[in-house]
Amino acid sequence: MNEEADFTNRLVTAAPELGSLLDEHLSDQEGELLAYVLMSDVARWLTAQCSSSPRRVQEILSWLETEYIDGNFDVRNLIDVGIVEMLPTMPDGASILDMLGPALRARAEVAGLLLDEADGSTT
Repeated sequence: MNEEADFTNRLVTAAPELGSLLDEHLSDQEGELLAYVLMSDVARWLTAQCSSSPRRVQEILSWLETEYIDGNFDVRNLIDVGIVEMLPTMPDGASILDMLGPALRARAEVAGLLLDEADGSTT
């Protein structure tokens, strides 16, 4: 199993509610895991659940933070590019971006997600 598939399995084990996203993804991709495509779906799911299930979203983001810190390059890149960079920018993304831990928040800042479009400043 490659790093992306291994990470995906750990993610779905940690957050079983994402299993339906994985199942749908595999069905759409004829059984092939396109991890970056799936992670963009995870980013959209986290954003959508942010207001209705903030505690659960925070738990998953905390898990992702730990995986990012402890992960090798492939895992870190998958989380960074596949999830963090797919989150909405400020101000629309404030609710999810405010939940990010320090490492993922730093990645969001590098990606320009924390820029306040109204005045060009960071939050």
